[in-house]
Amino acid sequence: MESIHTPAGLNDRVLFAARQETAEPRRRTAEPRRRPWLLRTAVCAACALTLVLGGISLRPAPAVSGGGTDAPVGAAAEPVMQLVPTFGLTAYAATTETAYGPEENGGIGFAVGEGCTTPEFGDFTGCLFRITGENIERVSFSIDRGGLYRYQLHDNLTDEEIDGYRQAMAEGRIAPAAISQRDDGTWYMPEMTALGSTVEEDYDPDALYGFWVSPEEMAPAGLGISIEAQMDADLFDGGLLTVTVTSGDGTETTQDYRLHSGQLKVEWTGDGDMTVLPELAGPDDLFVYGIYAVPEN
Repeated sequence: MESIHTPAGLNDRVLFAARQETAEPRRRTAEPRRRPWLLRTAVCAACALTLVLGGISLRPAPAVSGGGTDAPVGAAAEPVMQLVPTFGLTAYAATTETAYGPEENGGIGFAVGEGCTTPEFGDFTGCLFRITGENIERVSFSIDRGGLYRYQLHDNLTDEEIDGYRQAMAEGRIAPAAISQRDDGTWYMPEMTALGSTVEEDYDPDALYGFWVSPEEMAPAGLGISIEAQMDADLFDGGLLTVTVTSGDGTETTQDYRLHSGQLKVEWTGDGDMTVLPELAGPDDLFVYGIYAVPEN
């Protein structure tokens, strides 16, 4: 045991460098939909929240009766240490690297950020999360309402790559998305892919996932951008998100998160950064409309 060292603490940082639009959150009146699809940007810069459930854990495997050839009959086998995977969620929306600590109840706030809404592909809400942790080989998610999607940022695009993505969008092979340019001249574009209500795949520490509304479950068109976005977020109110991580030896760790939607309270720091809190705003509080999650068990 003296030769086993616990890994250093987690230091996952969101590396998402895009142009940032910051505006004070406010109540907005509904406005008509002018295009068959639209790229939504949050009313303010999105904020990040890291919820870490712990570091790596060690525990002995269950003893097996009957040792090796040299062991007495019925003797317990030498305990084998199992590496128990532990994990947390980093939740954020839109374009920011600002991180802040969890609330006392471990709640996570998601502001509706940069997403995409189309009648053909559904509503990619912009409420994103990433899995952080140790000793993770596989991840699986399930949600009992709505669905999930994968968010991938294509960066430093060449002219040829830009033409290829534009062609793919025109042909309906990928969801519409904005191709944007930074101040340094580099081009980037997010790609959003619907995954359904269950996902299981190899662990990628850079993978981003979000809450998705299918075309059949989307709010009716014509109600106004703000109203439609809120109705799609409300689809997840009361839902259950289950996250399971698996280590290389098959050991699993699972956490359930109860989802809620509504007007989330926000706070502003002295440098103009906004913090989205996993709690509903009061009558006099500033707010953004979004989703928040509270861990269960």
